[in-house]
Amino acid sequence: VRVADPTFLGYFIDKAVSSAAKVVRKAYPQENVGVFVRRGRGGPLSVVEYSEMDAAMATEINQSTGRLRYCWSNICLHMFTLDFLNQVANSLEKDSTYHLAEKKIPSIHGYAMGLKLEQYIFDAFSYSPSTALFEVLREEEFAPVKNANGASYDTPDSAKLMLLRLHSRWVVAAGGFLTHSVPLYMTGVEVSPLSSYAGENLEAICRGRTFHAPSEISF
Repeated sequence: VRVADPTFLGYFIDKAVSSAAKVVRKAYPQENVGVFVRRGRGGPLSVVEYSEMDAAMATEINQSTGRLRYCWSNICLHMFTLDFLNQVANSLEKDSTYHLAEKKIPSIHGYAMGLKLEQYIFDAFSYSPSTALFEVLREEEFAPVKNANGASYDTPDSAKLMLLRLHSRWVVAAGGFLTHSVPLYMTGVEVSPLSSYAGENLEAICRGRTFHAPSEISF
């Protein structure tokens, strides 16, 4: 996560909106991510959870673009004005609807399937008079962790590997070289956030130097 991303902040200020969100395009129709939708013609942008979408909605194609109609994934990187949050706090408490989520719930007979009533921070978007969406690249800013290691996707190991690959690209772009004792697609280097925020200012550290993966690069 790019904490306090200055580019995102500048976009938010430039658009003069009450709320904004970073989004990535859905990787495939059944990806387990909520998406932004507009409720009614001219209505507010809001988030529909993947568990609330039927198959027809998840796979619907926008005929003018040839892409998924509901393709902007909510990755829970949001920005709100304080004025808006102060206004919406009471509304969320009093008026917000509950989301139904099927969960395994512990009971005296072991785990049983049940319905859990949930509310989310992104319910606030439904109350916002103006929302801007800011598309980012999945490979640079979205590595979700939803499953334990050993699953086929969205695990701590897969997120770690995505970070190592990203930082390895930074090092090469800054003129560095990588060696590795295992296949490079399985490893990489980590750049300390004290050295670089998003790949900038690494030339003095990396140019002409060789780093053996896996390793950490810092001052």
